[in-house]
Amino acid sequence: MSDELPRYFPLGEGKSYQLGRITLTFKTSATDTRSAYTLCEAVEPPDAGAGLHCHLSYDETHIICEGRYEARLGNKTLQLSAGDMFFAPRGTPHSIKCLGPETGRELMISSPGGVFDAFINEVVRSMTASPTGGPAVFRAIAAKYGIEFLS
Repeated sequence: MSDELPRYFPLGEGKSYQLGRITLTFKTSATDTRSAYTLCEAVEPPDAGAGLHCHLSYDETHIICEGRYEARLGNKTLQLSAGDMFFAPRGTPHSIKCLGPETGRELMISSPGGVFDAFINEVVRSMTASPTGGPAVFRAIAAKYGIEFLS
């Protein structure tokens, strides 16, 4: 039996980070789910998203809630809209970009929990402490969490 209490998450609630033009709001964390998963909502304006990357430390599911997206999953290019989803197991190269013209919104589930949120927290803290750190610092932090950017 779980010691956790059931929770309701209204729209906009959670720990939010601004990463460039993307807003990431963590709805659940590893603490909430006994490390099973982390649930994050991403709000992305047109032409924003994550470049081609892979992670060896967690699996990731993307669920499109609003907007139009293009994603790469392994060797396939996908056109996605509300209700579509894809699963990227550990080590699978993938990317996602909002095509517009409207802002997109997606939910991302990473499992096990705690890795993706720790990565984002460290990146945002680093950007705040040293705004001129640039891509080399971002890639070094990513590597600590088993994330490799391929483009």
